[in-house]
Amino acid sequence: MAHSYPLLLPSYSFTDSNWKLKRAIAVSESPFTGAQQVHEYDLALWQAVITLPPQRRAGAAEWTAFMLKLHGRAGTFLLGDPDAKLPQGSITGNVSVRGDVAVGQHEIELQTSVLSGTAVFKVGDYIQLDEGGSAKLHMIVEIDSNGDTDGNGRLVVSIEPYAKVAMPSGTSVIYENPRGLFRMDNSALGWDADYVSRYGFSFSCTEAI
Repeated sequence: MAHSYPLLLPSYSFTDSNWKLKRAIAVSESPFTGAQQVHEYDLALWQAVITLPPQRRAGAAEWTAFMLKLHGRAGTFLLGDPDAKLPQGSITGNVSVRGDVAVGQHEIELQTSVLSGTAVFKVGDYIQLDEGGSAKLHMIVEIDSNGDTDGNGRLVVSIEPYAKVAMPSGTSVIYENPRGLFRMDNSALGWDADYVSRYGFSFSCTEAI
């Protein structure tokens, strides 16, 4: 039976999660004046380190199987920030992208089913654009009108990182348990166990493009 990627994570809680956005920025500085020149490249990838609490073998079995099914860095999986599975805002119902989105675009318009809502999204909320192997994880960093929708349920937001693939109008926006596509940073995937069969798991991964 062939494994179908991306895999879904087993159900879990976490003890620690570390998130960052890796960028490529070139900075040159004059040794005589201190004047700087800065160039920002297109690289902008989520990176995460997740540590799980100790588990008995019954619970750990799903994780050992998950690690092996990835085939090291060959396979992909869906992951989101475990501490931000729900938005801070009051959004409900369906949300989609209104208007085509181009690669490199930061500002997008959302079409919601909330025709006149207050703070439906808030700065710091995550959203997922598209699904499955095309899933992309973004954070809302700016919002027009304090997050309120207009009378037609529309709202303009700025996202980070920028849109990495072109998306047609109507692309689904997921705001509950939003996730992106990730790949492990190391092909040697394993776990720890002690003398009373308590298993420990920790892994680092980077967004897959």
